[in-house]
Amino acid sequence: MHRMASRRPFCFPCRAWPAVWFILLVAGGLQTASADTTYWRVTIDRVTVVSDNGPQRCTRLATQLLAFESILRGLADWDADFVPPPVALYSVSQQDAPRVLLSDSDQRKERIDRMQIFSKYLPGADFNVTAIVDEGSDAPLQSVLLLYAQGLLTRGPTVRRPPWFQLGVANLLNGLLIRSDGSVLLNRNLTFVPTGEGTSANSIHYDLAKVLSMRATDFQGAVSYKEFMSRARDWAQFGLLTTPERRTQYQELATLMQQGEPVEEAVKDAFGMPLEQLASEFEGAKWRHDVQFRLAAPVALPTIPTPSKLDPTEANTLLQIVAARAKIESPERM
Repeated sequence: MHRMASRRPFCFPCRAWPAVWFILLVAGGLQTASADTTYWRVTIDRVTVVSDNGPQRCTRLATQLLAFESILRGLADWDADFVPPPVALYSVSQQDAPRVLLSDSDQRKERIDRMQIFSKYLPGADFNVTAIVDEGSDAPLQSVLLLYAQGLLTRGPTVRRPPWFQLGVANLLNGLLIRSDGSVLLNRNLTFVPTGEGTSANSIHYDLAKVLSMRATDFQGAVSYKEFMSRARDWAQFGLLTTPERRTQYQELATLMQQGEPVEEAVKDAFGMPLEQLASEFEGAKWRHDVQFRLAAPVALPTIPTPSKLDPTEANTLLQIVAARAKIESPERM
């Protein structure tokens, strides 16, 4: 859940990995799309975008989603043969959002907590659905792409990578800005942060050794998601955004640990130095001056065809797809 507020928090309602990122229930009866809303659609191979805000917005969202997937592929070091499941991105009008995205409990939560839900990620066995409410800013798209990154990293070829890799890579893209040409500006700060942790969890400190040693089962105990996520993100910045050599070493370390090599041996094999020496280098401030927060536009993105205008009946049929996915009583967990 992403709440649009001054600190842009989201919730980790569960105490188990990979159930750290929770997919909300999105239920409620579907009615006909608002008579004042016209929807547009564009499809590029396995990617579909449906937007309520004209053909240019539809094209821009498609460009951003394709660029995002390309950037994520490079950071995650996915095999060239890996093809993510088909994905549909819906930008829903504020008039249609309560009927399409929000259950009765969601609407009660919005009233009680004085917040508004603007994005949801609904994965499925055959295709994934990402949905945002069109409210005039980049924040809903940023938040749903963060959830989408987490979902992809905990499936596919990186499903067995350690938590520091999955959370770290995903949160490099926390609050990213994708320009119209596909170039990316990463946020220096965490735009979306976990909330609802107790005092004991917040007091946990994660040095590099602890970050690297965390396993999926460790998240069943007392864990500070916010602190671990922040430290995993710092470690990903060190490994992926400073030098090409470090990027290779960071990705190699994840591979070695996935294969079962102990942390200290994997560090020595990947980085060519003991863990203690690497930790000293990481904890120092010098590398932070080398971090590159601006990423070039991905090359050879597919050409985006002209979006088509949907008639109300067709638009309503597509919104029913989102609503049907949203009615699952037990939400899937990432």
